[in-house]
Amino acid sequence: MATLKTLAQELGLSVMAVSKALRDAPDISARTKERVRACAAKHHYTPNLAAQNLRRQRSGLLGVVLPNIHHTYYSHLAWGVERAAETAGYQLLLAHSLDRADEEEAQVRRLAARRVEGILMVPVPRWQHRFTSIEIASTGRIPLVLLDRFPAGVERFANVATVVHDGQRGIELAVEHLASLGHERILYLAGPQGSSASAARLTGFQKAMAKHSPANPEELTLLAGQNIPDGEAAMAKVLDEGIPATAVVTFNDSVALGAMNCLQRQGLRVPEDVSVTGMGDGLLAAQYRVPLTTVRLAKAEMGSEAVKSLLELIGKARPEPRVLPVELLPRASTGPAPERCAWA
Repeated sequence: MATLKTLAQELGLSVMAVSKALRDAPDISARTKERVRACAAKHHYTPNLAAQNLRRQRSGLLGVVLPNIHHTYYSHLAWGVERAAETAGYQLLLAHSLDRADEEEAQVRRLAARRVEGILMVPVPRWQHRFTSIEIASTGRIPLVLLDRFPAGVERFANVATVVHDGQRGIELAVEHLASLGHERILYLAGPQGSSASAARLTGFQKAMAKHSPANPEELTLLAGQNIPDGEAAMAKVLDEGIPATAVVTFNDSVALGAMNCLQRQGLRVPEDVSVTGMGDGLLAAQYRVPLTTVRLAKAEMGSEAVKSLLELIGKARPEPRVLPVELLPRASTGPAPERCAWA
């Protein structure tokens, strides 16, 4: 494998001159830089980033902690993080929390031990006020950016920034869309408790219903979760209890798909009998047998914006919380309200 010394000997230059030429230093002539680059290309020279970072007393690493990269939402987010990190000269170490607090804390400790220069994390929803993962990063003076959701009181930590979508507005858009189609009895299948994203979306539902429907939003809100089985179970409970509704707004696309699976197993038609909306615009949303009306969340853009915030923290600046805009995407799963609820 070619080294700087190999190139220097062939070119009749010092190792320092070759290194500076490859770094495009201003005190090296353009002709010398051209010779050095041609020689490096001929020998397929690859710089030793580990050695460079050691000299600069930095690792060149960023940690990323996600619930599960197999979920398309998080894979798109990770892609945005990777592109922005690579542009900034960083490499990523990927870890999974599996949406478990103990696993998240263990992964943050491992990343701290690898001397990452910063961490980007989708935190696990919690009820308790203490957030050990943030405390671990704070004690180690590791800049930390929380994506998608965050715990109450996070603003107390100087090393932490947040990047989220405007989920409240997203649910408002879904309710407004359904109201424009004549729906008044609109059900909401809410997300997991202990999550800022869940709280914001619930607020959006309550505000939009107060504006567009005479129905009581509390009577039409059920705790669901965030996965397809959660949506199936919540919708089955609605049908069993005979809660009347002509439309369903859900915490995310997965819950929406689960709800539609349940409805269709019971012989109910979407959207003729009941309209359904999601949140996220994941891979399956447009490809489902009834294409899902949903709210687009800019997942890759969230990843790149999170890296920007992290770089500001690394540079000792305190970035403002970033809130990304959302967009409603009407598809075939929503239609005009029927005259009455199909199951009550």
